[in-house]
Amino acid sequence: MMKVFLVDDEIAIRESLRNSFPWEAEGFQLVGEAPDGEMALPMIRDLGPDILLTDIRMPFMDGIRLCEEVQRTMPWVERIILSGYDDFAYAQKAMSLGVRHYLLKPVTAEELRQALQKVREQIEEKRRDREHLSALRERVTHGSQFLRDKLLASLFTDEGNPADDDALLRQMRGLGVNLSASCYAVIDIFFDAKDEDRAVCRDALFALAEMSGGGVQVCGAPHGARALVLGDNHGDTEERAYSFANSAIRLPELITLETLIFAVGETVDDYHAIRRSMKSARHVRRLQAARGEKGRRIVGVDEVSAPSAALSEAELSPLYERLQYASQEDVEAVMTEYTASMDPALALGYLRVAALLAAQRMIHEAGGDPREVLPQAEVAEALRTEGEAGFRQLAALLRRAIRLRNDRGPEAGSAVSQARRFLTSHFSDPNLMLQDVAGEVHMSQSHFCALFSQETGLTFTQYLTALRVGKARELLATTRLRAAQIAQEVGYNDAHYFSYIFKKHTGVTPSEYRKSAAGEDFQPNPEDF
Repeated sequence: MMKVFLVDDEIAIRESLRNSFPWEAEGFQLVGEAPDGEMALPMIRDLGPDILLTDIRMPFMDGIRLCEEVQRTMPWVERIILSGYDDFAYAQKAMSLGVRHYLLKPVTAEELRQALQKVREQIEEKRRDREHLSALRERVTHGSQFLRDKLLASLFTDEGNPADDDALLRQMRGLGVNLSASCYAVIDIFFDAKDEDRAVCRDALFALAEMSGGGVQVCGAPHGARALVLGDNHGDTEERAYSFANSAIRLPELITLETLIFAVGETVDDYHAIRRSMKSARHVRRLQAARGEKGRRIVGVDEVSAPSAALSEAELSPLYERLQYASQEDVEAVMTEYTASMDPALALGYLRVAALLAAQRMIHEAGGDPREVLPQAEVAEALRTEGEAGFRQLAALLRRAIRLRNDRGPEAGSAVSQARRFLTSHFSDPNLMLQDVAGEVHMSQSHFCALFSQETGLTFTQYLTALRVGKARELLATTRLRAAQIAQEVGYNDAHYFSYIFKKHTGVTPSEYRKSAAGEDFQPNPEDF
């Protein structure tokens, strides 16, 4: 089933397309939507749609700019432009970006069906072409394609002569391949596939590289394949490398592989230093093998540590995230800030639930037993004590959990830990974007996306949405703020979009959740801890 992502700043248009078009009946899945290009871009990276359906005129980042970014980093995503303006200049610009379909609003279901069907046929044709590529390559093993692959593979040997490398550069140029660039990075790719499937996997990688317009070159290797990434500078090269790996790991031909490792080497700024990048990539790949690391991973030279415990969207809460990185001395300040916006009559009861769940989870993640660290008698005492004394007893239990975490838990200095701390403090900013967080930890966006999802088990978009929805649930249960005000409090300028996201995440509307929460007394059972 083809995956579609929808971008339009008009909520009425999104609701109409979402609800009136028979997506599944037509063989499509609407995997996500956004009101502007800036919000859409990280979600598209996360969700990996086959087709982007986008308006042209939107605030922040318009549809043309969004298509440019998708074309640059994810050229395999087909695009359909929507517009309320019969503007030939826009259409011409869209066509220059490879957009083959341009629909004028209002779009009928039949017009959309025809456009989606044509795009699906194009995607399926490309996939059939990849399936036939293996046989074609066998027939041209003595031709230029075979020679190109052999020449490229020679760049990845342990030793090389600068004069020979310069000659290789000229030979590749004679074959129509320009390897001149400001920066380079090598990706060493390992996959555990049967002999008959190896050629199919490699050809899928070759086809993906061809979509980069010369920015990525792939050749085979005994353990899988290798890719040479060319860029204009260090940041651009890193972005291209991780974008290629993020897309390759989702290729239909590779999606069923149990073990698939993309080891990204260091970025170098000299053609003659490509082997240094190769050696660093190979070191990362071999280190994964030596540790018995299996699964599907994208790993760079700075990310060879084991991933952290996976998080759950349903369980993620702003209080837990704040406590994850708080010191024992910060506990009471975090608790006070957490309850500042709550109705005083409900604050302590809600705090009991959130604080004890956070403590229990920290203890579990540190390898401890909550019943030993938090004796049932002390938990029961904290649950029945009112006022300031109850607040202090909860703080004491949390400090005990944090002490165990500090003694046993992982260090909190990794890039992902820094990003999570930043997000916990800034998730309510409606202008917060993926590039802001990636910049905070000095990574390219694609690099950050790959690392973040592997360490947390959640994509950036899932994580940010879970934080916002978690805070919205707290405010709905403990304040009298209207849903539109809560939307603003948690980072959504569009109240309708907030309601859609909230229901998609929880299964109920904000008003339904508030009615349900009104019947709860927020008194947990001490035996649960």
